[in-house]
Amino acid sequence: MALNRDKLGTSYPPYTYEVSREKIREYAMALGESDPRYFSDGDDCVAPPTFAACFTVVKGGAAAFADPELGSHPALVHGTQRYVYGERPVRPGDVLTCTPRIAGITARGRNEFLVIEVEARFADADELAVRSEATIVLLGSAPAAGEPDGQEVPA
Repeated sequence: MALNRDKLGTSYPPYTYEVSREKIREYAMALGESDPRYFSDGDDCVAPPTFAACFTVVKGGAAAFADPELGSHPALVHGTQRYVYGERPVRPGDVLTCTPRIAGITARGRNEFLVIEVEARFADADELAVRSEATIVLLGSAPAAGEPDGQEVPA
């Protein structure tokens, strides 16, 4: 089943995520990080840059995949991930308001590429913390050229 192109631009309800020192530590340990700022008990504690995956990729993607009108299916792989950061680092105690949206739907051959963007903003100042852009490849869901809604895709 092909993705519903009418869902392009759809925003899903915002959710909040509170950053904890323990989650930063767990994430840093899982990555094998050694930067002492990730383990600090002081005000210098910051989250590793890819810590944003904890509150954007999984939870933001879940909102889109729970949408029955989108037409997603479980035969998929995570294609790419990109982050754009604001001016201020993410620290323990920060509360982030995260808003997921469908930023792109394209097809190449029989695969579809779904781009899910999650904008995370600091709740206390409404400034950008990080914008996550995940490309999910849905395998075999695009109509073939010549089928209804199929596209000719240049080689």
